[in-house]
Amino acid sequence: MAIAEALEEAIARGELPSGTRLPTHRELAEQLKVSVQTVSNAYAHAEKQGVIKARVGSGTFVSEYGADKETELMLADDTELDGKAIDLSIAHPVCTPELSRLFGETLVQIGEGHNEALIRAMRPVQGLRPHLEAAARWLEYQKMPVEPERILLCNGASQGLTLALEAVLQPGDWIACEELVDHGLIARSRMLHTRLLGLPVDREGIIPEALEEACRRRKIRVLCCTPSMSNPGSSHMGAERRQAIAELARRYHLMVIEDDVYGALEPERQPPLSSLLPEQSFYVTSLTKVVAPGLRCGFMVPPRHLMQHCVARLASSSWMATPLGFEVASRWMDNGTLVRLVAFQQQEFAARQQLARERLSGFEYDCHPFGMHLWLRLPEGWQADQLVASARQANMLITGYQPFVVEPETRLGRVRISLGVESRRQRVGHGLQLLADMLNAPPPPTHFLL
Repeated sequence: MAIAEALEEAIARGELPSGTRLPTHRELAEQLKVSVQTVSNAYAHAEKQGVIKARVGSGTFVSEYGADKETELMLADDTELDGKAIDLSIAHPVCTPELSRLFGETLVQIGEGHNEALIRAMRPVQGLRPHLEAAARWLEYQKMPVEPERILLCNGASQGLTLALEAVLQPGDWIACEELVDHGLIARSRMLHTRLLGLPVDREGIIPEALEEACRRRKIRVLCCTPSMSNPGSSHMGAERRQAIAELARRYHLMVIEDDVYGALEPERQPPLSSLLPEQSFYVTSLTKVVAPGLRCGFMVPPRHLMQHCVARLASSSWMATPLGFEVASRWMDNGTLVRLVAFQQQEFAARQQLARERLSGFEYDCHPFGMHLWLRLPEGWQADQLVASARQANMLITGYQPFVVEPETRLGRVRISLGVESRRQRVGHGLQLLADMLNAPPPPTHFLL
């Protein structure tokens, strides 16, 4: 098991790219000083997990998701895609027929078992105890150890973030955040009549000096941030930056709301910022960005003294979160399916990022090696609206910068490219090549784009 897990982790980190030929059983046994049978068992386990494949007469190889026609995870019917626009516009995990099959099998198992609690559940609003216990095990795996009693189940991270903001803010309050943020935060701020203050960022996210200066100039109540793989800029805080931000939050009595919906995509992930501030932070994550958008299972860990404030708001807005999705998620957490599905996302996004490096060679963009986005800087002469319109003319969807800017008057020569909506990697590569071809030429006349 240790050999198999080490192999899976190396593949997930990109150290063993798709198609890599692995050592023979005997060669690896000699290197590790174990028996050949031990290596054979390790390879057999890894093959069951779908990360490697043995080919008779050729050897054992890292699975080539999307290129190997025998790989079950990436099967799709090309005829269903004829004439359909290539969609690179939405933050979305890679969904495959295998995922649908697993979901269907799990629903059948639920239907054949004792499911009365799922359809009759009304209490506790916080969530059913077995689901909370499974969530606690998952969060510990994500380096956020917490007791089940501290977790609140919600219908996706969006609801959790809204509950957190409602629990600590009054109209007119200031929220500090990254200068480019997920459009959901902008919408929530407007809904609650609060004010956003966008802070400068670098490759590791919010710059501590900028946060401290903001706290000196204004009465900041909340810091709302995405430390892991921010959207759209892909900034990612290291351990020292997280410590520095946590120290400033303590010094200036900031409540931190952490959006960690992408964190699980990092194979060797950093502990969440909230783990450094357990009584001064709301930790919010979900499975929508790392498994499937329809699996709207959100997990929220509020400060202990604000738990009942959040439970009351959840009850008033939707009562308890829908139990059926959490039953599916809990079963997948317990039988290892969830870990395998997330590992697939890690490997697939690493491969798609490599594809982007090949297709967009010579262009400047920000990304994370395992992230689902590219934050593309446009060449001289191009504007974001022009490229979005040109892409639409070519039957392709991308997203301009406008949904992510805190200040509406901001103008940027940037677009966001998302790599996960398309289940087939070949279509992603084709879309990226179309973009490169467009950007290597001058923009078309404006009247052509209308």
